[in-house]
Amino acid sequence: MKHFPELQLTAVGARVLGCLLEKEVLTPDQYPMTVNALVTACNQATSRHPVTSFTASEVEEALRQLSDDYLVTRMLGGRAPKFEHNLGDLLALTSAERAVFTVLLLRGTQTAGELKQRTERMHDFASLDEVEEILTGFIEYPHGPLVERLPAGGGRRVETFRHLLSEDAGAEPEADFDAGADWRQEMEQRLAALEMQVAELKAQLGE
Repeated sequence: MKHFPELQLTAVGARVLGCLLEKEVLTPDQYPMTVNALVTACNQATSRHPVTSFTASEVEEALRQLSDDYLVTRMLGGRAPKFEHNLGDLLALTSAERAVFTVLLLRGTQTAGELKQRTERMHDFASLDEVEEILTGFIEYPHGPLVERLPAGGGRRVETFRHLLSEDAGAEPEADFDAGADWRQEMEQRLAALEMQVAELKAQLGE
């Protein structure tokens, strides 16, 4: 089995893995996830960058590849197959580390400040220093770096960070991020929850 940093995921695979990690924490009653639920989660218009339109066949292929890399397991039983991640078998993460890693998978290149705010639903960081300490740990991971630090310059006003598990890891950060837009984050949370409920209803109807 390869060390985790040696694995190179596709853009779809990274998004699927991120969704499984996120939904296990935020909507545990809807985890493990069906293919239909994963398609909806991957293509959410909120809390994702870039916004995508992956098809069910693309998500299924990503799940197959993730399974080959021991990152995903298909659960037997039930009317529709469901999937869960095996990240803990390859990479031991604290809840704080997992929150940062999940948001990097879902939203690509970000500043430490953006990561602190965007991880609030999964882990409440007391300070920015805690986030930066985790990022440094990912950069200095013993078996090879999981994260890369991008210094300010070339259009970037401050240093940013991106994961190294796929070549297409969202090299361009999101534009016009407003760290004070608490109302927008609340609306994103509500919309994401509604999207998951709709996905599950569609899946049940399809079954």
